[in-house]
Amino acid sequence: MKQGIKIKNYCNECHHETWHNVLFVQTKSESNYEMSWYQDYGILQCAGCDTICFRVDSSDSESYENDEFGNWIPIVTQENYPPSNEGFGIIENIYEIPNEIRDIYNETVKSISDGCYTLAGIGLRATVEAICLHENIPGGNLDTKINRLVTNGFISKDDADKLHAIRFIGNDAAHDIKAPIKNKVIIALKIIEHLISSKYGMQDEINKYLDLPINTYDEFKVFLNKKVLNTQNTITFTLQSLLGKDRRRISNNNFPSFIQQYESEIESGQITILEDVTTQIQASQTNNTASTQSNNTALQTTNNTTSQKIYRRKSLKSNG
Repeated sequence: MKQGIKIKNYCNECHHETWHNVLFVQTKSESNYEMSWYQDYGILQCAGCDTICFRVDSSDSESYENDEFGNWIPIVTQENYPPSNEGFGIIENIYEIPNEIRDIYNETVKSISDGCYTLAGIGLRATVEAICLHENIPGGNLDTKINRLVTNGFISKDDADKLHAIRFIGNDAAHDIKAPIKNKVIIALKIIEHLISSKYGMQDEINKYLDLPINTYDEFKVFLNKKVLNTQNTITFTLQSLLGKDRRRISNNNFPSFIQQYESEIESGQITILEDVTTQIQASQTNNTASTQSNNTALQTTNNTTSQKIYRRKSLKSNG
């Protein structure tokens, strides 16, 4: 390793081997009548993301091997600081993950990188506990909580079996002070990474670009309010016609109760962005008064809806 050159080195931020600029090197060497050895202490900077790391290259006169031409070449061992997380510790959009889960996950990854597998086993179990805590899963022990993640629909039975296996690793590490082997720890971490990524990672992008089912009234209310605010205050509509194609995102079992509760909140004044114009429209139709195309559309749509009421968004001025 020489100052001013570029060498290949694994980057923990890029998650693969990249070119690194060698910013500084200090060599230390010694020898005696039996052998000689040296160590290069180098400060490296990734040429891709500019991350700084520290690397030590070590070799001695007893560590050689033959190359393809039969020449003896020195065997150089490398150590990186921070330690390499190659093959694990990769979660995209990690800052979207809830704090209590992200913190214990990061500590677990660090334990694995440092070779502290007993602590890593405890950390893996604690990460599962953190997920249950964030999801408000009740239970006197982790066994019960994992099973309730299944009954609550958060994970599948197959996922629960994998989390139980991680629980066993953590129990052995905590109670028997038994360090799991590295491969077992890495596999367990990858299971947790997959679960965290699928449940918490990329949520902003998912919510922005994918049409997810609307399962609760609170979700329905927020979504419909946005729909209302995006309409003009001259357009009339039923709540179902306003939903349009997004109606498919709400199950038939939930839809009538959601509509009923939303209309109740309009009547009680909890929702103030809409006004009920049903009576006006019906009176206008009875008197054969000219109606706009939007009104006709709204009336036609009500024939097969849960509610016959017609609404219009209040003007910004009237909303105060």
